[in-house]
Amino acid sequence: MNFPSSLPSRLLALLSPSYRRAQDARRATDTWRAFDEQRHYDAYLARCRAAFGRSPVPVADAELEQCGFRYLRALSADAAAACIAELEAGHPQLLKKNSRHLEGFKLSDARLKALLDQILRGPVDQAVAGFFSSEYLVHWAAFSLTRAAPEQESVSFRWHCDKGPSRHLKLIVYLNPTAQHGGNTEFMDIASTLAVAERGYVFNKTRTRTGNTGQLARLAGRPLVTELREREAGEAVLFQPSRALHRGISPTRGSRLTATLCLLPSPVRWDRALQSGALSDLAVDEKWHDDALAFLAKLEARLEPATAGA
Repeated sequence: MNFPSSLPSRLLALLSPSYRRAQDARRATDTWRAFDEQRHYDAYLARCRAAFGRSPVPVADAELEQCGFRYLRALSADAAAACIAELEAGHPQLLKKNSRHLEGFKLSDARLKALLDQILRGPVDQAVAGFFSSEYLVHWAAFSLTRAAPEQESVSFRWHCDKGPSRHLKLIVYLNPTAQHGGNTEFMDIASTLAVAERGYVFNKTRTRTGNTGQLARLAGRPLVTELREREAGEAVLFQPSRALHRGISPTRGSRLTATLCLLPSPVRWDRALQSGALSDLAVDEKWHDDALAFLAKLEARLEPATAGA
């Protein structure tokens, strides 16, 4: 595109394709920096790591670190079925503030704690603690109901990353199997995500989201690595939601039920953090803390001195 030579040189620079490409390439890193540096999530992670006292220290999972996602089992099929029965005894409700697209169920505090005791152990616990090199907490938990539909209204069913600190995790536990409903979640590995991010797609306006992988491959100028696996009841995927592109696949044969946990580093075990009021409610609270260090100070103030660093 040619611009009139009468335009001021600075404005010409702002309008130039090379400038726009540079701005687009920085969008993802600028978004991570806003959380990691400006909201102090990097400093928060360092404080949590300094308090880590496990021995032996869990080993970081290479697949989770390099690909951005890892499949594992979180519940037995029987435990998943029992969870569904308990959820369906209640009434569906909206789960997220200012959103009409996240529908699901609530559990009592006692039942949530009992379910987390089943999920956050063994390989799941080791993978999460190994990723953070610290203890961790449940930032929020959602028990979601996605009804069968040819296409979902939510833009979460198009390729996207979740805004947030660069080092946080989500765990999606599929309570009923893919074969029952046809729904799923597809993932793109971190290297492919970065190739797309360099072209300005990641964290762009939601109206630009697409479910067309070929379109993103053309944008990136290279083949993209994606993975979509059918899930059995109780199987899960642990992933880096701000660094690995992902999209929901709409159920077509029935409703999909999932338990989703958002996980952050913590100076204490997740159960102590839960007891101390660390859990956010998406229907009421803002999604992220304005200042992670201020959140840490409040958490530490509520902990008994004997539990700090435990």
